[in-house]
Amino acid sequence: MKFENLSLIYFSPTSTTQTVLKEIAKGLGKKIHTVINITDPQIRNHPAPEFKSDVVLIGTPVYAGRIPKDAADYLKTINGSDSLAIVVVLYGNREFEDALVELKNIADDSGFIPVAAAAFIGEHSFSNDVFPIAVKRPDKEDLEKAFLFGKQIAFFLKGLGKSENLVPVAVPGNFPYKEGVSFGGFKFIDVTEDCDNCEQCVTACPMEAIDALDHYSTRPEYCIYCCACIKACPWHARILKDSPIKEKLKWLYENCAFRKEPQTFLSGDFYSR
Repeated sequence: MKFENLSLIYFSPTSTTQTVLKEIAKGLGKKIHTVINITDPQIRNHPAPEFKSDVVLIGTPVYAGRIPKDAADYLKTINGSDSLAIVVVLYGNREFEDALVELKNIADDSGFIPVAAAAFIGEHSFSNDVFPIAVKRPDKEDLEKAFLFGKQIAFFLKGLGKSENLVPVAVPGNFPYKEGVSFGGFKFIDVTEDCDNCEQCVTACPMEAIDALDHYSTRPEYCIYCCACIKACPWHARILKDSPIKEKLKWLYENCAFRKEPQTFLSGDFYSR
């Protein structure tokens, strides 16, 4: 079986998902043909592509055990046309829960054949200097595992026969999925006097939630709690204020300090809940 192109599709507000997908692609040893960064809301407004005889790496972060709704909505409009999908989620050292099976099912429903999957760890969106969670992950060890996973997939692809003989990869998770988190409703980010109007936060936000006319405040009705604006600010002028988010951060720091490792899955592997 011959697959013509390798493509990447990812939603990656803080670049951790993007980093892991590119390392897996290196391991695959095939030149990347197309990159679709659906973190950019303008890209999500364009018609979704159709893939034919391709291998497509699809990645998103995990928010409270699910994949981001805007990413899911876009991915559901893609036509996979029996191309192969490798689905990857990045979570902040707590749990990935139903996110990986959700992403796999979306790929399957969109016409892909999901043959490989992985859950990697990235620095938690809420992590800061006071309450660090999975800081600087994916780290060197994670990226080595991503590269080796890519090589494992490449070896698997060389031995493929006809696509109708493929069994979609089995991954952990439940259906119906756990209820997704409700975003918005309150402001949890303060903008300090250190802000110099550089607009890096505006560029980083995947939801166009930054109000440049109101001292670059975050409009809570659009915010998905990715904290990309905080991490992108070169002056550390965006900080978490006292709110349920800050309380959740303290809980995560106290309960999710133990280092978790990436999990990978390949078609034909036995997986049991």
